[in-house]
Amino acid sequence: MPVKDDQPKFPNNIPLGSILLWLAGLVLLANTFLPGLFGQNIPRVPYSLFIDQVEDGKVTQAYIEQDQIRYQLKPEGEEEQGQMLSTTPIFDLELPKRLEDKGIQFAAAPPPQSNWFTTLLGWVIPPLIFVGIWIGVGRFLQSRGGGGFGGPQGALSISKS
Repeated sequence: MPVKDDQPKFPNNIPLGSILLWLAGLVLLANTFLPGLFGQNIPRVPYSLFIDQVEDGKVTQAYIEQDQIRYQLKPEGEEEQGQMLSTTPIFDLELPKRLEDKGIQFAAAPPPQSNWFTTLLGWVIPPLIFVGIWIGVGRFLQSRGGGGFGGPQGALSISKS
């Protein structure tokens, strides 16, 4: 005799958890592979060209970061501001002295700090993934009836010998 299941079944038309997981994954991929998608593109030049421009007195100011040096050239002609360029720094202990000798304003950037978004991705998303897996495994085991011990007769079936 079939057993009646009195528990109401909720429709699973909208997999909200799955949509949120996919959305979080897409945001993570976009943040990882396209960090400068909407940012300002500054032309990169070789470090040797930067040093030549400093020695020729063409640079007005420089902003030195850990992974790049952004600098502004003196305006040419009727320009109000000079062109912004960037270069990859090398280990040059003489650079501050060169900039000072030429009267170029320069500043060093503070070490990069993580923003709230990366903190959220690092601390909240991984536990949510584990909870989602746990819920998925739980639903799978409930649909199977506890793992299916003993085949279709059930775990406590007694057979006649």
